[in-house]
Amino acid sequence: MIIDFHVHIREGRGEVKEFLKGMDANNIDMAVVHPIVPGSDDLGYSDNKFVGKLVKQYPDRLMGFACVVPYEEGAADELERAIVDYNLKGLKLHPPIQNFSLEDPCMSPLIEKCIELDVPILIHTGPINSRTSRMALASSLPIDDLAIRYPEAKFVIAHGDPFGIDPTLVAKHENVYMDTTIVFSEYVEAFPQIAKLTYKRMRKNDRIIFGTDTNPLRTYRFAENLNPLLSMDIPKEDKDLLFAGNAKRLLKIE
Repeated sequence: MIIDFHVHIREGRGEVKEFLKGMDANNIDMAVVHPIVPGSDDLGYSDNKFVGKLVKQYPDRLMGFACVVPYEEGAADELERAIVDYNLKGLKLHPPIQNFSLEDPCMSPLIEKCIELDVPILIHTGPINSRTSRMALASSLPIDDLAIRYPEAKFVIAHGDPFGIDPTLVAKHENVYMDTTIVFSEYVEAFPQIAKLTYKRMRKNDRIIFGTDTNPLRTYRFAENLNPLLSMDIPKEDKDLLFAGNAKRLLKIE
């Protein structure tokens, strides 16, 4: 089984059926859809509602996360609504695009709500190409402090960097995961030996998760991200956990 933990499907941005065809072509069984940023309208967060409709329409293929703006009034309430009413499975945050720091006090109510709801938090880290987004807000370093302050929370470092501190954060904290989206796959393709080194630095195999950042207009990303990882010289048990086992545990999939 293969679960893609990190994809994007936005309303009006490509066909869902083409996305599902891309999944089928690469033997991907399920994918977790993340809003990039929440789209506010008079009725609330439209992107969360759209993802909720997707997972209801394709329950055997798609799961979803919610996205809220931490510093907006009612963010924790919107998160709870998305989890309870739309059947979404976690919280996605994008500090550089949403223009907030993980060290801001506005994070506390959201993390506490995620602990209450028992859902993970995926946080964008690493490179950001938007001209107006601040790279300083994309650092994974603040996750170290959050993991210490909130040991019951579950944090996922999106775009985990094998050459940076991310494997060390995974090794240090039982409540920190990293996904392989784009960055890890690119490095493994260029430097195959980095796979074993990363697992050595993480000191464990149960908190790294496969992801691709694919969307309906770029389904080629499935293969670009998947193929280098399939060829890694690591034990089968590690691959089984990477491609499905760790995500299933985090998402509470039977």
